[in-house]
Amino acid sequence: MKTNRAVILAQETDPWRNLAAEEALWQNLPERGFYLFLYRNSGCVVLGRHQNPLREVRLGEAGARGIPILRRASGGGTVWHDEGNLNFSFLVDQRDYDRHVVQDFLVRTLGRAGFQVVLGTKGDLVVPSDEGLCKVSGNAYAFRNGKVLHHGTLLCRADLESLRGLLGSTGELVAWVGTPSRPMGVANLGVDPRHAAEMLAEAFEQEFGAVRRERPEEAAGVEAADWSAAVSVNCRRLSSAEWTWDSTPPFTWKGETLQGFREVRVAEGRVLDGSFPSDEGKLFFSDLFFEYLPKRV
Repeated sequence: MKTNRAVILAQETDPWRNLAAEEALWQNLPERGFYLFLYRNSGCVVLGRHQNPLREVRLGEAGARGIPILRRASGGGTVWHDEGNLNFSFLVDQRDYDRHVVQDFLVRTLGRAGFQVVLGTKGDLVVPSDEGLCKVSGNAYAFRNGKVLHHGTLLCRADLESLRGLLGSTGELVAWVGTPSRPMGVANLGVDPRHAAEMLAEAFEQEFGAVRRERPEEAAGVEAADWSAAVSVNCRRLSSAEWTWDSTPPFTWKGETLQGFREVRVAEGRVLDGSFPSDEGKLFFSDLFFEYLPKRV
């Protein structure tokens, strides 16, 4: 039976499947529904919807380490996910949505557990440190068909060295449009992310009258076969080169590609400059960087 208010804790850590399930919950959210979906991913870099991977990711490092790069549906900045990081997703009917309600819920819940978390000027959650305020959580938003996706990260025991080593730039962007990330010092809360998930789930149940559901399709009231099909469709799109790379906003860039040093002008995923005269308009952005594309077994 479809549930209007539910909290779901994902059991797997495959980043594509978790992002695909998140979107399926968003697509199947009932009228006046309010869900909290909590999940952890294995190590990956996740771009905002309107970002350029060349500006946000050190692709050589990611490729050498086999770190996949994904693109999500919401805007905002690039983030690092691993199993020491808890991802939260609030899915709500747009008529009932107030981002301050979500942010206040997070601050209050973490505060009751003894964490000195406050709301930063950009809507991030920050904590005091010897270096000043450090971010422990970032938020991003998306609106579709009267439904809101408000999700974010919570750094619990994340690998901050990987975060710092992978988030950066590759080559030189000469001209570009899109959403840049806003670098800021980061810190871990130092709590087991599974404990943090239980803490948020229990608070959401108590504060909003939600019920716990073991599987997302139970909350959405969707048959298992239909749910599996919906997640598979989302997963194929999210793991495609067309979505991850070729949907990057227009830009001009110079640096090393698999075909040597190039200056590349790209729009709608297609290489338009004169560096590849025989392939002008036919070569895709993803063709130049296929060794860094997300790969699923």
